[in-house]
Amino acid sequence: MKILVVGAGSIGKRHIRNLNLLGYTNIDVVDINTAQLEYVKQNFKIKNTFNNLEDALSREEYDVAFILTPPVFHVPLALKLAREGIDLFIEKPLSHNMDHIDELIKIKEKNKLIIMVGYNQRFNFGIQKLKSYITEGKLGKIYYIRAEFGQYLPDWRPWMDYRKGYTATRELGGGILLDGSHEIDYVLWLAGSKVTNIKAIYTKVSTLEINVEDMAEIILEFENGIIGSVHVNMVERKYNRYCKVVGEMGYAKWIFKDNIFEFYDSNFNRLIVEKYETDYLSKSYISELEHFFYCVQNRYEPLSNIYTARDTLEIIMKIRGDHNCCRL
Repeated sequence: MKILVVGAGSIGKRHIRNLNLLGYTNIDVVDINTAQLEYVKQNFKIKNTFNNLEDALSREEYDVAFILTPPVFHVPLALKLAREGIDLFIEKPLSHNMDHIDELIKIKEKNKLIIMVGYNQRFNFGIQKLKSYITEGKLGKIYYIRAEFGQYLPDWRPWMDYRKGYTATRELGGGILLDGSHEIDYVLWLAGSKVTNIKAIYTKVSTLEINVEDMAEIILEFENGIIGSVHVNMVERKYNRYCKVVGEMGYAKWIFKDNIFEFYDSNFNRLIVEKYETDYLSKSYISELEHFFYCVQNRYEPLSNIYTARDTLEIIMKIRGDHNCCRL
């Protein structure tokens, strides 16, 4: 299988490393940054590097491509590659707005392509266990889902100046709503229902040198009666990430940083706490790649696909006030 990776930044390096771990070495890499290309050549098993996509496409034929650039470039690159009949893995978020996404979907459907979007938290042990507790009825009727994520932006990628990253810049598709959209995505998945109402506040509260929002509080009302609430920020000095699902028969809670899964069973008035040691963040990235290649080989729609990613993006655009773009 011939693989093209577009973008050799931090997430690009992570995916190339994981591709190598899974045994994939027939990889070409495209990046405009020559230093990034030199780094991946020296540190990973790859075949060729290119400074632009056109050179790569003129030299090679690819089975799959990974789009790992800032969000503003996701859809333009995806359109070009999809027209070539290449299956795609697009890092989250799907884009920074809704422009041309329906066009991309039409090309995907016409060419019968696999397009996966990199919401790796769907493959995290804790989130998958929450989903199983919901679907197996262990919590009874679900009342609400609460998800939180917070981390100080300069700590996200401490090896670089946070002001130079796309997360800090609206023009590149930054902001906590987009770059912190994992929580929105997996709450939609856990709820398993259509969103009927959205209430939200998003703002910049810190002195960080950014031109995007650094905090958001979101309330989602679902057609099945579940209330979802999501808090995301890039100002919290100690890493925080958890999700709690409350139902008529108890609650289940995933605490990411502490590797803890809690289940309170009201029938027996007992709290069960499971502690796990495995690095499930790294494993979730591996698992999503395994899932992607399984879907490519079997022509199966991915768990995190262009349709679910569009739903997540539409909610963000609705929150940001782009009322004309969305079906909500």
